[in-house]
Amino acid sequence: MIDVAVIGAGVSGAYAAWRLLGPEAEGSSMLDDLRRRRRGPLAVSLFESSGRIGGRLFSVTPPGMPHLHAELGGMRYLSSHPVVADLVDHLGLPSVPFPVDEPKNLAYLRQRRFTLPQFADPKVVPYELPTAIRGKTPDEALLSVIERFFPDAASMDHQAWDKVKATARADGRKLYDVGFWNLLLDAVGQEGWNFLDDGFGYGAVVANVNAIEAMEASVADFVGSPPPNYLLLRDGYQTMPEELVRRFMAEGGDVHLHHQVRRIDRETVDGEEVLKLALTVWPAGRPLTVRARHVILAMPQRSIELLDPDSFLFSSDQFLSDLGSIIPRPASKLFLGYDRPWWEDLGLRAGRSVTDLPLRQVYYWGVEGDQTGADPANRNALLLASYNDISDVEFWNELLPHPNRLAPVAQTRPPRPMDAVAPGALVDEAQRQLRELHGPDARIPDPTAAYFQDWVQDPYGAAYHFWQVGAKSWEVMPRMRHPLPDANLYVCGSAWSTGQGWVYGALTQAELMLEEHFRLARPTWLSPSAYLGS
Repeated sequence: MIDVAVIGAGVSGAYAAWRLLGPEAEGSSMLDDLRRRRRGPLAVSLFESSGRIGGRLFSVTPPGMPHLHAELGGMRYLSSHPVVADLVDHLGLPSVPFPVDEPKNLAYLRQRRFTLPQFADPKVVPYELPTAIRGKTPDEALLSVIERFFPDAASMDHQAWDKVKATARADGRKLYDVGFWNLLLDAVGQEGWNFLDDGFGYGAVVANVNAIEAMEASVADFVGSPPPNYLLLRDGYQTMPEELVRRFMAEGGDVHLHHQVRRIDRETVDGEEVLKLALTVWPAGRPLTVRARHVILAMPQRSIELLDPDSFLFSSDQFLSDLGSIIPRPASKLFLGYDRPWWEDLGLRAGRSVTDLPLRQVYYWGVEGDQTGADPANRNALLLASYNDISDVEFWNELLPHPNRLAPVAQTRPPRPMDAVAPGALVDEAQRQLRELHGPDARIPDPTAAYFQDWVQDPYGAAYHFWQVGAKSWEVMPRMRHPLPDANLYVCGSAWSTGQGWVYGALTQAELMLEEHFRLARPTWLSPSAYLGS
């Protein structure tokens, strides 16, 4: 019997496990009661179905570039993100600035190539735009639409958005009952929506999700004022959950990789109700039963859906409704390594270029010799050649070998290994599109390394999630943290948060769950003014 089983070694599971055993957990009356019952230290175990720590934080170091890391999952955070910046400082993880929109970078839309400042020139931008957004960048145009409903939107923080979500209206309808695509179409027309969809770089931002949640996400993460200040972890984002797990183990925690939870049941042992976990241990496929007094599911929507349908939590209609209150969003990334930064010949140094080609976003990631501690003579370079989502993911998936396409993870088969190797046909097509995007002056050599990751594959099911039209996030989030009031089972992660797709969404929900249901005090390293959400 263990006290707490944490399922999932992504960042939310790693954080929850570490916090339960860390020095900041001292003084919790609930944990003290568990220790007295055990007559010894708290027993916390972390179970992970794959062979790695990190979940959708997946950092790969290309050969010949020891100081560069291909971030195939989450890649950046904002200095203003609750919990994240304070945790980075507390863990001593070095960070570096992450530029995005640099003036010399390109937009290639409807086969017309121009620089980002030229969005201000209607004669250059190949869209017949309404007067209200003509001469604006996609960011400025999107913000101007949001400001029709909230004049101070650019400076609104998460706490301000939470105050208006339940009551804000458009044409007599609650904004949470309106699809954002529908709202934008009414505001700027089809051509305006096409401009936003193409020029913003993310199809998901303007898709038909919950309008009030989409407004908050757009302002908080992309178009607010002042402009967002993005940061990278210098040694890879995966080092955050890895460091959390290292500290968890140093406090006596157990980590079990290749342990896949299949089913969760209730059971009574010596008059005490506990949760029984049926697991499969890979690669042998050996069954294992674990009993725990408390279980934390640090898992996304699809991973929970893959549990045995007879698991007791699926008997709750409210839980099933809340489980389906979010939309899974596909996204994939392709990184290419080169023996030189060929884009510098075109005057491009950092940040991204945007296109309506299936590449969608291209980031000039870095040059090995320019990194701290690197050999200046090493000119190997890394490019995020494609960061795409929604329908563009399908384009790249068709270039994958057939056995690697999106067949679900069967109950009798282990999770796929994440080798991230990009097949040749996919790389060849990306090279073709890179030449089209950058124009006839681009001299693009053959890549020396190629990595591809599609997050639609099970057990992830999506790169990130977004709130369904009609979902009341402020009601769903606290319910999901403790979905069955009479069972010691909890859920945390970014899927049901106001920071969907961001590490801060995962961490805020984990922290709130720990404070509310394990009675942990707010950690001293976390700013007292940090607003963690509903």
